[in-house]
Amino acid sequence: MKKIIENDINISASVSCMDLCHLKKDMEEVEKSGVSFYHFDVVDGKFNRCFILGEPTLKCMSKETDLPIEVHLAVYEPEKFIENYAKNGADYIAVHYEAVKNFNKIFGMIRHYGAEPILAYKSTTPPGEDFISLAKEVPWILKLTVNPGFSGQKMQTTAVKHIRQMRKMLNDADLKTRIQADGNVNVSTIPIIVKAGADILTGGTSGLFLENYTVKKCCSKMIEAAKNAM
Repeated sequence: MKKIIENDINISASVSCMDLCHLKKDMEEVEKSGVSFYHFDVVDGKFNRCFILGEPTLKCMSKETDLPIEVHLAVYEPEKFIENYAKNGADYIAVHYEAVKNFNKIFGMIRHYGAEPILAYKSTTPPGEDFISLAKEVPWILKLTVNPGFSGQKMQTTAVKHIRQMRKMLNDADLKTRIQADGNVNVSTIPIIVKAGADILTGGTSGLFLENYTVKKCCSKMIEAAKNAM
């Protein structure tokens, strides 16, 4: 299992926002940019009304990169997906609070297959009474700031409010668990989410993969915007 090198701010690259027709070329650019890991969305068409990526793509990517890969299972019944994605190269596997019935079982299953569990929350889901007990089990929380599966959406203010609530709860419990923001993360929105408490930022079409700019330049701008907000 490959682990991320933790910095004050870490940037992940959303694979679904890369040029899938020239994925190897895009990967080469990502890996010299300062990005810490890949964010690989898997959507089952039920958790949200689309399908994204799959095991063959993950298997190819994992053979071609030294960066860790976080697989985001935006699916119901994640136990049906964990083994195959772990065996095909997932280093971190994010499962949704809204889709898991037995967290001990699911987290244990992820670890059994050699990956690290991450807990994800939809943009509309606030942290509940069990938030701290679950946060103790994962290195970071993945908080969606848009609906899963569709790029080009605007960041939801309720999601930012939830990040702020999560950070306060973590601080009050003296936990070092980090918060990852995913969705419409760019130099304009980064100050808002970083001040709210996010310290892992997933870059997509509005932040990391901009026309006429290199990924390295975009990554540098994202980190600069985050550090200026800290």
